[in-house]
Amino acid sequence: MNMGVISRNVGIALICCAVFMFLSALVAALDGFDPSFSPLLLSGILTLMVGVFPLIFVRRHKDINTKEGLAILLIAWFLSCIFSMLPYVLWGGEFTLVNAWFESASGITTTGATILRDIEALPKGLLFWRSSTHYIGGLGVVVFIMMILPSFGTVRFKMSKMDVEDISKNNYQYKSNKFIHVVVSVYVGITICSFISLLLAGMPLFDAANHALSVTATGGFSTRNASIAAFDSPLIEWILIFFMIVASLHFGLIYASFATRSFKVLKNPITQFYLITILIAGLLVAGNLVFSGTIPNVWEALRHSFFTVVSTISTTGFGSTDTNVWPVFSILILIYAAIQCGCSGSTTSGLRSDRVYLTVKAARAQLIRIAYPNAVVQVKADGQAIDRDMINSVSLYVLLYLIITLVMAVVYAAFGLDLLTSVSASVSMMSNVGPCFGTFGSSMDNFAAAPELAKVLMGIQMIIGRLGIYSILLVFILYRKRA
Repeated sequence: MNMGVISRNVGIALICCAVFMFLSALVAALDGFDPSFSPLLLSGILTLMVGVFPLIFVRRHKDINTKEGLAILLIAWFLSCIFSMLPYVLWGGEFTLVNAWFESASGITTTGATILRDIEALPKGLLFWRSSTHYIGGLGVVVFIMMILPSFGTVRFKMSKMDVEDISKNNYQYKSNKFIHVVVSVYVGITICSFISLLLAGMPLFDAANHALSVTATGGFSTRNASIAAFDSPLIEWILIFFMIVASLHFGLIYASFATRSFKVLKNPITQFYLITILIAGLLVAGNLVFSGTIPNVWEALRHSFFTVVSTISTTGFGSTDTNVWPVFSILILIYAAIQCGCSGSTTSGLRSDRVYLTVKAARAQLIRIAYPNAVVQVKADGQAIDRDMINSVSLYVLLYLIITLVMAVVYAAFGLDLLTSVSASVSMMSNVGPCFGTFGSSMDNFAAAPELAKVLMGIQMIIGRLGIYSILLVFILYRKRA
């Protein structure tokens, strides 16, 4: 293992973090040099120095191997979370060391859970930094690295594919180098369009900028204590519903749709499965809210139902109302939505609709084989046969996801949390959704009351969910094998 090549490329990720710290410091300066200016500027300088150091003293390498690539991926994410703590720690206030870790991990992993009791008390520079951590993590520190990696070899290709399922490749064809630029183009495009739309809908400039960063990254950090409910605007909510859905679709398919002026993204079976899930879940929750008397008005129920379902399944985590008072049936549907989540090739986490879709197809095929032992049944998606290795890989991932989520729920219960809080918090952290139910409330509540050790573990679980189970396991398997 070449520590030089690892440190050099991890340094590039830290430089990306430093750039956004300086941008946040600029926001603080424009706001009359608010109290966050010095913490942000000092944090940016320290992060930049650490990031630049290996670039100066370590020579460029033409290629890296798989072990080094995975090490870069893991170390870059952890160090980005660590250095992102600096502005919070230097600012102080509610940010103890543990709270700063939780907020930083939540931002970089685009989880959107917070420990802040009073978000609006933060100066604008620090608020912009919170949203910036979403933006960094949404696209992925590893993608920032790959854009300027000296290697154009197999490792770069493998790393760029880690969040892309082959099932969608019938609808687009890009080389790995091209795909990185496709992702960045779509990411920036969604940011600009959502910012302009929110601005035109009446959201103040600063709020529009922050929420555009959050919605593109499917994060969830808001500038208001009451999240989106603070704006009390159905138009803003429907705009956010649209962009939350767009940001949770496959970026390659979105780009192909614009490039070919077609509706390729809507013709994809995974996209159709995802949108149908949203439609069914939204209608079921709305019906439950109306008939239970929670929200008697049908249109209000539809508005809050679809906003919350989309916010949950896209892993964004914005809130338009207090979901903690919703009926159990609605809460169970939202927990399922938090497990399934959006599509591969997007900024979402969780199982993702691709794996759920293939699991359903594989289960159906297996039942047919049981009923008709001599039948030859293939699992197909979008006209292509899915090989057994992919089916096995998907099944194993689903199993590991459920095991880890259950184990962490038991751990949180050991801290004295009730069943609903433990399970929903574990699902939320694993899928990077943010809000949960029970003790820590809905999208407009916080995790300030969580035990200190639980916050540390939650931060680690967020990172596992964001990087993907296989990425984490591969690192330990490869390096253990060498040892």
